[in-house]
Amino acid sequence: MGNVLLVEPEYRSKFPPLGLMRLSTYHKSIGDHVTFVRGKNSEVQSVDWDRVYVSSLFTYELPKTVETASFYRCSVDRSEDLIVGGTAVTLLPDYVAARVDCRIVKGLLDKPALLSANSPPIDTVLPDYSLLETVNYDYRPADSYFCRATKGCIRKCSFCAVPVLEPKFGYRKSVSDQVKEVDSKFGPKQNLVLMDNNVLAIKGLERIIEDIVRAGFGKGATRGGRSRTVDFNQGIDARLVTPRTAQLLSTLALSPVRLAFDSLEIEDAYVAAVKRLADVGFTDFTNYVMFNYEDDPASFYRRLRVNVDLSAKLGVRITSFPMKFVPMNDITRSNIGTSWTWRYLRGIQCVLLATHGVVSPNPTFFRAAFGESLEEFLEIVSMPDRYIIYRETHKSEGAEEWRREFRALSDAEREEFLELLDQLHRTRTKRPVGSSRRFRSLLNHYYPDDFDPDEEWFEQERFELRS
Repeated sequence: MGNVLLVEPEYRSKFPPLGLMRLSTYHKSIGDHVTFVRGKNSEVQSVDWDRVYVSSLFTYELPKTVETASFYRCSVDRSEDLIVGGTAVTLLPDYVAARVDCRIVKGLLDKPALLSANSPPIDTVLPDYSLLETVNYDYRPADSYFCRATKGCIRKCSFCAVPVLEPKFGYRKSVSDQVKEVDSKFGPKQNLVLMDNNVLAIKGLERIIEDIVRAGFGKGATRGGRSRTVDFNQGIDARLVTPRTAQLLSTLALSPVRLAFDSLEIEDAYVAAVKRLADVGFTDFTNYVMFNYEDDPASFYRRLRVNVDLSAKLGVRITSFPMKFVPMNDITRSNIGTSWTWRYLRGIQCVLLATHGVVSPNPTFFRAAFGESLEEFLEIVSMPDRYIIYRETHKSEGAEEWRREFRALSDAEREEFLELLDQLHRTRTKRPVGSSRRFRSLLNHYYPDDFDPDEEWFEQERFELRS
């Protein structure tokens, strides 16, 4: 019998750590005692563990992952018994290897003997749902099965980590069998969350849909008097939504429908997909809108407007879920796309803070939050943080003065001013020097005379809204 510690670094995580949950099932099956914690725990650190596993998620959280793994290095005798794996480590293994004396596991544990001589393919092991009851953390969505029918994706999008993490696309496992396994060991759950990357691309989609219905999640399904839902949380591919696939999806208790609108290149396919899904009865959409990649602010604004206009035209509700692109090798989350500026990205984050991270399709709301036109949108996201977030409070105060000064700038001056804001953001003092002093009056709205750079009004973390 061994003593095994599973650690999820204390970053913000929406979904349960399924990799650690699978490891828990495996180690318990061979008689090991398993403990699960989030973050650094001095009491747990003082225990002599046979093995410590540390998970990773986003690459921009790798510094925190490294800090957590280093914290538990003294808890094991040998470096090979401190095992660090997961998405971020797979993408940037050298970053971790250079900073922690540990064993790094890259990729999926989808083959036997990857952890030890007799270990099974961990990737196929049933997650231990009881593990979540041992920590005080609110994972979402609650009371749900987390399953996958497929692995990988047929697309090779350069912005996506899936081709690196799961290079082969194919069928994985029956959803109904996964549901039955969870039922037998942990009891039934209310809803079904499917983590497939591109389920519509699989041959034999009809069989998968029938299998989900058989698992108890057909249209109108209930449990305990409450409606059940199916959520393809990673989204479905708009380019693959045909009248036939839309009809198949309509047999499920699918809510909400999630599509990705990553660029204007797929606008026609995206609009056609929404119309086909609306035709078969779907009315609730939460669609991902990526920005800060190869797009520009005009593309981002247009895609948001498409969702607002489609909602009104079709009588459905399409909530936009903006997602800022972060390169796979970025550990700071500070990347600025070629056609973007720091101020525009910051402004969008401020708007999303006020809207709780989503964009309502209500026309009145949209106009107030993002503007009536592209020009108004660019003006809004150029505003000082507090004027964006607390727009009603500042409507009759400094915001109008700022607006008059900002509108007086020529296009060239406006471009120079936005670049200056970028430069000041990178400095500690936030004070203009040299020729930039001619913008002093306008800059005072962003950094007033009593501004203390050591006590910034708005912490950067507050604006990092994540899915």
